[in-house]
Amino acid sequence: MKKLLFTFMMSAILLVACGETEESTTDPVDEVANNEVEETTVEEPESNEVDGSWDDLKEMDKIVGKSDKDYSDITKSKPSNVRNDNTGNWRKSTIADSVDIEEYALSYHDLHMEEDEIHFIVNFSRNTTTVVNKLSGLLYVDIKEYVDKEEHDAKKLGSGMLLGSYVIYPDGDIQEIEIN
Repeated sequence: MKKLLFTFMMSAILLVACGETEESTTDPVDEVANNEVEETTVEEPESNEVDGSWDDLKEMDKIVGKSDKDYSDITKSKPSNVRNDNTGNWRKSTIADSVDIEEYALSYHDLHMEEDEIHFIVNFSRNTTTVVNKLSGLLYVDIKEYVDKEEHDAKKLGSGMLLGSYVIYPDGDIQEIEIN
């Protein structure tokens, strides 16, 4: 009796598993006809193309300048990895020039930044550390007070007091963010 019941159950399972469904019995020609998709071409803007839609978000009275200077005029060196960085996405550069780094940030981004990276530019001339990251198409630039030897350890890097904060739009407009 057990053998008969076992055989019957196995037969039922095989029939269910191997049986044809209504979907699989359709003719391939009918399937193509039923799944016709209208193809359309969507042109995406090039990454270098400036989108005018950012103008709606800008607070024009807080635009303080243009990020249009070439970072390679300051230094030719490339950013290096940050010691003790657990994310693997932090990079640092060091300079010793008395420049407004926010005016070079767009060029710096184009030259050195990859997606999801956070960069720190330590300026020994001004005793500042600038944090640069990109979110939703905008560059965010925070200028912080330099902390002694912070460039040697991720735990200290960018930990100084916030001195200035900016949003840089793709067209280069620099908008200052109020610090509370």
